[in-house]
Amino acid sequence: MSKSTFRIKGWHVLAGFIAFFGLVFGVNAIFIIKATRTFPGMSVERPFEKGLRYNQTIKARLQTQQEGWVANFSLEDSNAVMVKFTNENGPIDGLNVTVHLVWPGLPHQDQQLTLQPSGPGVYKSQMSGLVFHGRTLEFEGQAVRLKDNLVFPFKGRIKV
Repeated sequence: MSKSTFRIKGWHVLAGFIAFFGLVFGVNAIFIIKATRTFPGMSVERPFEKGLRYNQTIKARLQTQQEGWVANFSLEDSNAVMVKFTNENGPIDGLNVTVHLVWPGLPHQDQQLTLQPSGPGVYKSQMSGLVFHGRTLEFEGQAVRLKDNLVFPFKGRIKV
């Protein structure tokens, strides 16, 4: 039986070290590139400007809360988004209502809708595209009262 003459030398350790960490860094680079290409990190458009307007949003919510405004949301079987606005005096008419619909995880399905009056305090619009049953539809919008430009920001979720 012959003795093995192979001995691990310093350059073997260095080569193994470089190969191991080169592989780790290479795989990390692939994951980072794939992650940033599929989700850039922004969940809203122009987040800085929206953040600057947040105090206005808080003021508008307090003002409409003092007036007793309530918004009830629903999604009808015919892909129609419906919002009903009421206060202590009953339904609220004379509003311009816009809604931004968000399907979490499906940004290509997001929609901006302008709702039309459809009855006392009721505003509706037809959604284009598919309704993803078993998912949650998130939305935020605003109603502007025409006579004095009072803005009522609202947001919510509907389990479809």
